[in-house]
Amino acid sequence: MSYPSFHSYIRTLRSLLKRKQRWLLEESTFLADLCLAYGSIAGLSDRQKYTLFLAAHFKHLGALYLDDHSLHQGFDDHKQALKEMQGLFTESAQIARDAGLKEVAVVLEQYYLRAIPEDYLARVFQVINAWVSCRQRKGWRSSMGDKEALVILRQRAEMGWSDPDIVFHFIEHLCHYSSRPELIEACSISGFETAPPASRSDLERLDPWQSVPWSFSEALESDSY
Repeated sequence: MSYPSFHSYIRTLRSLLKRKQRWLLEESTFLADLCLAYGSIAGLSDRQKYTLFLAAHFKHLGALYLDDHSLHQGFDDHKQALKEMQGLFTESAQIARDAGLKEVAVVLEQYYLRAIPEDYLARVFQVINAWVSCRQRKGWRSSMGDKEALVILRQRAEMGWSDPDIVFHFIEHLCHYSSRPELIEACSISGFETAPPASRSDLERLDPWQSVPWSFSEALESDSY
């Protein structure tokens, strides 16, 4: 009997998310891609990028145990959201542990709190996840704009909810490499440096956010989802 490839494994996880709700798949895929891109920029090892990539997919697997109403409803505040969604966080981390992915489980146990995680990869994942969560539509709201998302990240750093060094390093590279007019404008308004117009075409060709050099690239092959 042959064993499934890593690509087949990821396709299975994505299929489970898609069957539950499509936005879960969309967010996990976007998050996974960005984890690889920023992981390369931050100089993470292949194992560390592999851990973040899997965490992005396992993050929402706990949703399989929630009813659809729980995923669609809005929340009055963070305390209520944390209470209502605790089952998702707990189950997702447990699924990772049951799969023998201890490092992934540690990330999933720490990233969602309004506090700087003890684990380094959890700190990195927390920042990337905050950006992606803002920019992706949810079951109960549309996506935030770039300016709003930048404000959220900055506030998290200032309030000690996320590691300031990682937050501003992430934003610095996000703004510098972007070729999207909307993000460039949001970065400028928010006081973050962007690349000079003359160099943007060159940066776009070398954009690490679009071209991810890493050894698990097969997982990013286009598929039918």
